[in-house]
Amino acid sequence: MKVREATEQEYEKIYRQGYREWAKGRSLQQYITDNQKEETLGKRYVLVDDEEDIIASLMLLEFKPSLFGIGSIVVEPEFRGKGAGAQLIKESMKLHPDAAFMLYSEIGTAYYERFGFRELPESYQGSVQAICMVRADEELYTQILKETIPSYF
Repeated sequence: MKVREATEQEYEKIYRQGYREWAKGRSLQQYITDNQKEETLGKRYVLVDDEEDIIASLMLLEFKPSLFGIGSIVVEPEFRGKGAGAQLIKESMKLHPDAAFMLYSEIGTAYYERFGFRELPESYQGSVQAICMVRADEELYTQILKETIPSYF
């Protein structure tokens, strides 16, 4: 399996994968429209098998050169619990080794703590539906806490 940037031709499949997880009362078209807004902020990455079938995908958003957001992580059901999501997250973060990464977790904190993420203090939590977490060295972490935290993406 390998990680690579998604092609525009793959976006429809990626959107459909995400829609299965996060429709939240929206039509597929509204879900796609909402997600296309993110395309200007970053890139989508996929984990593919030897036949180039998409196993997992995520969005890597660039808020600034030293701060990226990870969002829309989706793993095909038959590959969950087998390390596919972990491989995609780790390899995506390697693309920017000196940067900080943040995400909003809807699955608690334990899974992302494995990758060095830590929950931001309560006063920085802006979403009731997810927990904001950051992976950064101490210098970047301190800097992040001095700035406005990007809203849920």
